[in-house]
Amino acid sequence: MELRLLGPVEVWSDGRQVRLGGGKPRALLAALLLDAGRVVTVERLMEAIWQDDPPPTARGVLQTYVASLRRAFTNADLPGIIVSHRMGYTTEIPPGALDKDVFERLVDQGRRASRDGDHREAADRFRAGLELWRGPALGGIGDTFLRAEAARLEELRLAVVEERISADLAAGRDEGLIDELTGLVAVHPARELLRRDLMVALYRAGRQGDALAAYQQGRQVLIEELGVEPGPELRQAHESILRSDPALLGAAKAPAAAPPRQPPAKAPPPRQLPSPPPDFTAREAEIAELRDRLTRPDAMPVCVIFGPGGVGKSALALRAAHEIAHLYPDGQLHVELRGTTEAPATPQEVLGRLLRELEPGASPPGTLEECAARYRTLLADRRKLVVLEDAAAERQVRPLLPGAPGCGVIVTSRNRLTGLAGATVLDLGLLPDQAALRLLEQVAGPGRIADDADAALRIVRQCGGLPLALRICGARLASRRQWSVARLADRLADEQRRLDELAAGDQEVRAGIALSYDLLPPEARAALRRLGLLGLPYFPVWVAAAVMETGLDEAEEVLDHLVDASLASVVDTDAAGRTRYRLHDLIRLFARERAHAEEPEAARTAMVRRVLGGWLWLVERISEAMPNGAIPMRASLGLARPVAEEVARMVLADPHEWFRGEEEALIVAVELAAALDLDDIAVELAAALSSVAFEGSQYVFDNPFAAWHRTHEAALAVARRTDNALGEATLLAGLGHLHYERDRFAESREYLSQALSLFRSARDPRGEATTLAALGAACREQGYLPESLHFLGRASRLWTDLADPAALAHVKRLAGTVHLERGDYPAAWGDLSAALALYQEEGNRRGQGLTLRNLALYHRARGELARSEELSGQALEIFRDLGDRLMEAYCMRSLAKTLLRLGRFDAARRDLDDAFAAIRALNDRWGEACTLRTLGELDLAEGRLYQAKSHLEESLALWETLRTVLFRARTLRDLAQVHEALGDDAAAKAALAEALEIFRLHEAREYRELGG
Repeated sequence: MELRLLGPVEVWSDGRQVRLGGGKPRALLAALLLDAGRVVTVERLMEAIWQDDPPPTARGVLQTYVASLRRAFTNADLPGIIVSHRMGYTTEIPPGALDKDVFERLVDQGRRASRDGDHREAADRFRAGLELWRGPALGGIGDTFLRAEAARLEELRLAVVEERISADLAAGRDEGLIDELTGLVAVHPARELLRRDLMVALYRAGRQGDALAAYQQGRQVLIEELGVEPGPELRQAHESILRSDPALLGAAKAPAAAPPRQPPAKAPPPRQLPSPPPDFTAREAEIAELRDRLTRPDAMPVCVIFGPGGVGKSALALRAAHEIAHLYPDGQLHVELRGTTEAPATPQEVLGRLLRELEPGASPPGTLEECAARYRTLLADRRKLVVLEDAAAERQVRPLLPGAPGCGVIVTSRNRLTGLAGATVLDLGLLPDQAALRLLEQVAGPGRIADDADAALRIVRQCGGLPLALRICGARLASRRQWSVARLADRLADEQRRLDELAAGDQEVRAGIALSYDLLPPEARAALRRLGLLGLPYFPVWVAAAVMETGLDEAEEVLDHLVDASLASVVDTDAAGRTRYRLHDLIRLFARERAHAEEPEAARTAMVRRVLGGWLWLVERISEAMPNGAIPMRASLGLARPVAEEVARMVLADPHEWFRGEEEALIVAVELAAALDLDDIAVELAAALSSVAFEGSQYVFDNPFAAWHRTHEAALAVARRTDNALGEATLLAGLGHLHYERDRFAESREYLSQALSLFRSARDPRGEATTLAALGAACREQGYLPESLHFLGRASRLWTDLADPAALAHVKRLAGTVHLERGDYPAAWGDLSAALALYQEEGNRRGQGLTLRNLALYHRARGELARSEELSGQALEIFRDLGDRLMEAYCMRSLAKTLLRLGRFDAARRDLDDAFAAIRALNDRWGEACTLRTLGELDLAEGRLYQAKSHLEESLALWETLRTVLFRARTLRDLAQVHEALGDDAAAKAALAEALEIFRLHEAREYRELGG
């Protein structure tokens, strides 16, 4: 087995190459092999394949790549290389199988030989290691963090080339080195060690003039490209050539990359690390990652800990630094860079301080470049850990990085610092609930939290898992023993005072956020303020664009700035294909404070109207694209504000997904408008949302009733507060529709009756007609058939006057079903035929499907079973095309009942079983009761009496809950037949008598059919 990373990523078995697939499986394998023997998390592997932009299906695709690699290895008789782990995957490979490991082992052997003075053996070992290279490391891997690993390996390879040449020179192997060095120096003109060895080789060949010219060329390159003079080793070689030092002709030198260690300084090595917080808790995974990155002896690891203020970056950095300090025996340096202050430390200022500590008594050089060069020289061949806290930007950090392997660097920053090549960036998140509770308990003192765990959890969530806020809360509880945990939780519950409460001594959450806020450019500060004022749980890019009155790209750029400054975070990608963001609750409260302090009231109001107008426009587009058959209260939405067409296109591509993603934000938006007394747009948006809460009979919200209730209650309160009678009527009608959809018909009629009076007073015929139709439907469901026809007749006359064919068709269809319930077949046929014709003229397929199903019921009631079967099938096809699962199930149930009448019991049961499964999955209690009754009828027809009794009794219990008396009476009638067949005449007579009384009271056709 040969596993190759030093060139294109390849696997060989018995002299044959294993087919690995494309670049992404190779990247996956490379990431695993680079950490061979250690568990690599799924998140790390996703980063290796997709960098920061994994697709939504990344985990599934990753598993597919793993499976394909395993198949390839098994086919090549190499099973068991990739092993699953609960955190990710690891690799199990035999020693010597991975070329990188072999290379590093040969390099270590060469360096040991060099230190022992065996330069010939050292050169041979280095040469053997370099022969393993077949091209650039990890060749063909895309632009992920693996690129930095490849760059590290390439740097190591070049360093070994330097060491091998130095060993050859020390061993007296001068032949051929001039040509090799000339080529290498041409490619790497700033590599001083290569140029030094070229000068020595030229001098030994009797070409002193060429050696001095090579020095002058190198000096010119260093000055022009880097702004620095040659280093001490190059200058020393130049001076030795000038004075014809005999040592140049054959004295053995130690390899350049492993010079002899300097004698220990008289002063003790620096131990500057402050103590970590004694109550540090959690962060086990982060510490493990830092320890892993910072304990690699052949590298110069740089780890950036990035996150918002108060998240615990410094605590984590110091805890990890103390844990690995023993691996850096030459000392630990600690520097505060003051990146969030008005006067961040300059690199030269920091280097001056560090140089004085590293060289007591010496004066630092005059320029930044000279200071940086001297700093790197002093850290060469040392094992020091450098901790740089509160960095502002990459340019502040770069001059402070050591220049050779052996040292490690930890940087903390509120900015991502992604421009530091090869750095590992650790995005430090908030504490999960259990870890946050442990921290709160450690600071508050033993026993305080256990006394009231529920209140403690409230505090954790009010702090949003932010360690600084939790420490402050713990400190306040520790210093106020008379306070209960619940008392502090109650004080934090008031969002207006929460930031005031989160202060203790010199620790204050508000001040910590202000440090980051003050450093933002003006447009980013304005965006943060306005987004905080909106108070949304999350928001897409177009909302930020509306807030800032800019285009999408400009808004995304500002949001990226907020993310980089740890003032916003990325949630996911929305249905429009754009990133969705959120503000931490405490940052949102801070931003809202700044908005009230810095934004004029008129500007705040206009901004809210822009955002809600955008949502209104998108909802209107969805309503036009997927009409659900309901009659809207308003013909158009006057306050809608268009947003970018690309957003509308993506939203319309999957309205269900968009609604589910936006649900909570839409509710908060309506509540915000209500709080600001923007009654007109609050009413319009709430009403528009209720009009599309159902597509057909499918929910587009995850919890439509809760969402609908919250938006309507908020908008209704502001409508009443501002005397907006028409808005109040609209919302009362919406609440009536809400209760209708929940099968709570009595409550529905109460709301609709209130709305009807208001619409009449406001002289709004459209609202009045819509409410009359809704009242007719609610009365029909409860068996109040004459009342239903009364309301529907008045609605029909109004819609005729308003010249709205779609609305008139809706009312005609409802009236036809009521006539059918009463046994008035001519009137039922007339209304249903008229409704079908109107729907066909309008091209409304859903309306056609509903009416065809009603006509199928009409023909079944008349005994025309073949025609009923045909029309049920036509309706079923329409709803299948529309993707309306519930109405599809209703059509299957209707068809099954016709098949039952035709004696085709097996086909009827198949349809009923499918319908019942779909109805239960959609949690439709009315449909469940209907289907249970039909199953009971089928059982009765097949002679399965006890099954029939069970199904009918289940149905009866549901009808009693729903208070739909006609259907309850029909179920009692069927149950009477079962009792009679079972020989229980008394139960049969009681059930039939109760059913007859209901039919009589409601003038239903069954009363006449049963002979009065």
